[in-house]
Order: sequence, then C-alpha cells, then structure tokens
Amino acid sequence: MTDDPRLKAAYRHLEEAIDEVTELEGFEGVRTEWVMVMATQRYDEDGDGITQVGTLLPDGGGHVPYHRSMGLLDYALTRMRAEVAKDDE
Repeated sequence: MTDDPRLKAAYRHLEEAIDEVTELEGFEGVRTEWVMVMATQRYDEDGDGITQVGTLLPDGGGHVPYHRSMGLLDYALTRMRAEVAKDDE
C-alpha cells in the first residue's frame, strides 16, 4: 500500500462503509474478502467517449493474490449469470 496518508484513510473509510452496508443488508459472519469493480466515463477533446474500468482491493491490492480476487469475481459473475438466465425463463 502507498504511504499517502489520505489514501490510507480513504481505504479505511471504504472498508468501514463496506462493513456498514453488509450489516444493513443482513450479511452474517466475518467479512473475509472484498473486491470493488467500477467504471468511469469521460470525453476527450474530440468528444470521443472513453471508459475506464478498474478494481479496488483492500489496502490497494498489493497483498491480495490474484487467484483469490479472481475467484471471488468469477463466483459473483457466475451467480449473476444464473440470475439473468432465471429472469429469462
């Protein structure tokens, strides 16, 4: 993780927010992992749209093995696909 105190504080606040939301959503147990996927949209000087997609991981992701974060994302994607398929029935 970075030595930037503002970034460290922001990640701490993000984790606190994740804990609060999961509690309010009825999750039980201890949070073991999290991955945030986000996208931003902007336009360049020619008016062309540019999309940036990124992931945020605990403490900037420096210590999270790829197999753990990719496994979590793959599992979530599999469940989302199952929900979409169920909705299409």
